[in-house]
Amino acid sequence: MKNIKGILFALGLMTVATPVFAEEPARIGEIANILDKVMDIVFPAAGLICVVFIIIGGYMWIASAGDPAKVKQAQGTLTWAIIGLIFVMVVRLIVGLVINAL
Repeated sequence: MKNIKGILFALGLMTVATPVFAEEPARIGEIANILDKVMDIVFPAAGLICVVFIIIGGYMWIASAGDPAKVKQAQGTLTWAIIGLIFVMVVRLIVGLVINAL
């Protein structure tokens, strides 16, 4: 008897639940188009900033004149600039895959 009451309760909930409407495909396409345009501006700028920091880190290393503290600072700048460049490339790849999936 408990199973029948549970089944009837579940069926009652199903009839009362509101339907879920998917978003219109045209709307998703518009969002993907806007996202693609934004990424076409943001990612080249981020890549350019990373390259500038790599150049700055190289200059810091050359100008350090063998001072271990300055060399360490230059290595840190180069390391984080390269990590940033890799991060930008990976994010661009992921965003590109998401846009193509939409």
